[in-house]
Amino acid sequence: MTTADAPTSSEPATDPSEVDDWLDLIDYLTSEAAERNQALECELDEVSVDVPMRMSPDARTANWRFDGGVTMSVGEVRVPLRDWMQYWERSSD
Repeated sequence: MTTADAPTSSEPATDPSEVDDWLDLIDYLTSEAAERNQALECELDEVSVDVPMRMSPDARTANWRFDGGVTMSVGEVRVPLRDWMQYWERSSD
């Protein structure tokens, strides 16, 4: 998938009081970090996530395991996580 294929972006929350759920929280935090050109840092305790290797319903997944500190930087092209999840759900129909 290229940036041209990315779903149309909805605007992330601009105020912490607009954050209603974990998707909004992730979008808010990544947007704030990107605006300030900062990385997000967090401590995780034995977290396991299956990450699709490509955008398709039958895609193989890579299992990422985190136990300790994780630092994430946001690049120039940002799409809210909610939009990516909706794109994924539509592609698997």
